[in-house]
Amino acid sequence: MNEKASELLGEPVIAGVILEAKSSLLKAIGSGVGGIVGGLLAEAAAKPASLPGDHPGIHYVAVGPTKVGFFAMKRGFFRPSLDRLLVQYPRSEVQAVEIEGGFIPTVHFVLRDGTHYALACPRIRLGKLKKVRDLLVSQ
Repeated sequence: MNEKASELLGEPVIAGVILEAKSSLLKAIGSGVGGIVGGLLAEAAAKPASLPGDHPGIHYVAVGPTKVGFFAMKRGFFRPSLDRLLVQYPRSEVQAVEIEGGFIPTVHFVLRDGTHYALACPRIRLGKLKKVRDLLVSQ
């Protein structure tokens, strides 16, 4: 998966994680960012939560040396596969990545322009998500 993501992103992928979009998740989050997550997100004056490329399915977030990309994935018979690049940003554009606790943790990606993506992370992928977060916030 990282090979195809590297081709589409135009640089090697250091870390990546599969995340999921849930419409009920976005309804619950709405625009009340400040009451849900920590201070950094509240200070970011983020737009209401949305999905990368308005893709309602499975996402792959890939981090390269200088870029972060959000990809759409196709559901497969045995496992999902990478489909297409939805959006990409310079890593320096990522202002905050915050993981909420819960049965299915929610991750918030806030960019400097106020864009706010909220995706769900199955617990089995939490370790990979923390690696992605650490890479993006340690700049």
